[in-house]
Amino acid sequence: MNKFAYIALPLLLLSISACSTNTDSSSASVSPSGDTSTSITSESEDGQTSSEKKWEKHISSLNPINEPLIGKQYYLNHIGDIYNTWKDLQGNGQTIAVIDVGFKYNHPDFVYEDGTSKVSKKSAYFSTSGSKTTTQVGTKYLSNTISDHGYNNDHGTFCAGVAAAGINKKGVIGVAPLAELLLLRTDGQAPSINEAFKYAADYGARVVSISIGSYANYEGDLNYDKSPKADLKTVFNDAVAYCKEKGTVVISAAGNGGNATPTYPGDSKDVIGVGGLKANESSVIWPQSSYNPSNSKTFCEVFAPSDGMYGCCDYNASKYDGGLNDDGSQKWVGTSFAAPIVAGIAALYFEKNPNNTVDEFISDLTNNGAVEFAPKTKTGHGRVDVGKLLGTTLTENVTAKAKDSEQLYAYCYNSITGTKEKAWPGTTCSKSGSNYTYNVDSSKYDIIIFNNGGDPAAQTVNLLASSFINGNVYDTSSPSLFGENTYIGSYIQN
Repeated sequence: MNKFAYIALPLLLLSISACSTNTDSSSASVSPSGDTSTSITSESEDGQTSSEKKWEKHISSLNPINEPLIGKQYYLNHIGDIYNTWKDLQGNGQTIAVIDVGFKYNHPDFVYEDGTSKVSKKSAYFSTSGSKTTTQVGTKYLSNTISDHGYNNDHGTFCAGVAAAGINKKGVIGVAPLAELLLLRTDGQAPSINEAFKYAADYGARVVSISIGSYANYEGDLNYDKSPKADLKTVFNDAVAYCKEKGTVVISAAGNGGNATPTYPGDSKDVIGVGGLKANESSVIWPQSSYNPSNSKTFCEVFAPSDGMYGCCDYNASKYDGGLNDDGSQKWVGTSFAAPIVAGIAALYFEKNPNNTVDEFISDLTNNGAVEFAPKTKTGHGRVDVGKLLGTTLTENVTAKAKDSEQLYAYCYNSITGTKEKAWPGTTCSKSGSNYTYNVDSSKYDIIIFNNGGDPAAQTVNLLASSFINGNVYDTSSPSLFGENTYIGSYIQN
């Protein structure tokens, strides 16, 4: 595995897969002009062209905080107040295009509450041979047939799920759970990726998330079958500019080299490069994440969680980048998963601000939607914060509730600033029967721990709860403590 690769998959296998051709097409058209000739074939599905796309809005009666595996998604506690944001914004009417090398498009988390698929029928596969790029439209072209424990397709599936896994009581939740997914599989070649960029823009996606890329010398995930190779420093510029003109923002993983060497398309003009944070941290870079050259904010504009991630995957697979969590589930690591977090936040932004431009989004994200952390010479504008970006951070006093037969105490912390600030040490919560309550100033704290003795580090923790919403604190680690109440956001201590 090379030191940069987002995807643990030999490129030789990737190029063999790309040699397949479509033999079951019903129509053909010409894609936007590019530096290669292009052909498009598609399944007969709904008869719509990109320009005829009908925007569908899915209103859910379910609360995203009730997804059964949300308690394992620690990273939701480190991107600002996403829980309070979801009260008003869930990605409704937005489309996120995800570019990768394969997908399990029928993953159970890729459905809306009513059981209909979140995956657009206009999802497609892009492959290049010589000077010709072929586009095969339809979900049946999304899965890569070469399998390494399913890792090929799992990587794209995981990325898509981080951005937009649905509200359906199936498993995990995406940052923009009501957004549509436009899944775009490529063969890893720059011309194919460029056509995918332009296809997404023509389709009407406001956001593109890509988690494959390389250094300028092609060390990484990207491939090219022509000589001389295209200059990666400039090869994506025209396609990204096309996206920008259409109102589509491109967000890219920055890479896993643990250095300040720019990667592409992450460092391409007008692309938002996303670096990675260490597990359970709001202000510590993941050691393998790429970072900015000295005092530059033009490569990794923002950072987001990337380490020890939990999401849409084959939970029974046996080969992963990050090994296993304590419960035997996959532990995914990489900036691959930081990028779709920011993509999901972008979808929420455009839901709130449908007429805003790409430049306005980039300006708002970098000036208002991130929290700086040290060292600033490496971390650009800082960690992404959805509450700051959208003005949705809860600042009211709320009442934390717990239910237990033992004596409970309350401690509060602040994960938004990256500090774990203790408050009210040794203070007893008010008690009525077996119910405990404590008033919490949510402008100062977003983590509260109830336990049965003095020091949380030395005592059995009865409850960890975080991210205040709807006047309560929620947790999924011990739902039996709360009777009929539902709680979310279990905070996993370092």
